[in-house]
Amino acid sequence: MKKLLLLSTIFAVIIGCSISKKPEFKYITNIDVKNISMRNITIKADAVFNNPNNLNGKLSVDDIHVFVDNIDVGTISSQEFDIPLRKEFTIPLEGTFSLSKIYEENKNNLLSSVIKMVQTDSLLIQYKGSIRYHFGNFSYPYKIDKEQKISLNQ
Repeated sequence: MKKLLLLSTIFAVIIGCSISKKPEFKYITNIDVKNISMRNITIKADAVFNNPNNLNGKLSVDDIHVFVDNIDVGTISSQEFDIPLRKEFTIPLEGTFSLSKIYEENKNNLLSSVIKMVQTDSLLIQYKGSIRYHFGNFSYPYKIDKEQKISLNQ
């Protein structure tokens, strides 16, 4: 009887601590221009996740490319992030990009691009890449593909 009780307890602990679902990527929010100059632009954003599990883990950014008006201007970074238990949480993302890439790609249409930016006071920013969930030897990538117009007025 003691062995059955011990075996039942161990089984209940194993099932209670197992991963019932992977942490869920919900959306990217708070996309904002942190700093803008004639040479560089710094963009920040928050990736929102929900962890329905009793187990934590870590998330890391796997090469998220940022596109400004469909031009790949670079990648964003974040430190590896500890996941809280049974909770919604955000990961801060940030990247600084050279505006010269945008100018180089639009050499022939630079005047029209500048006029468009002045008229709309905004840029189309797109994030493409993945964020990876780690728990021990288990790893799962979350595909990111989000775009949003951001205002240049600060």
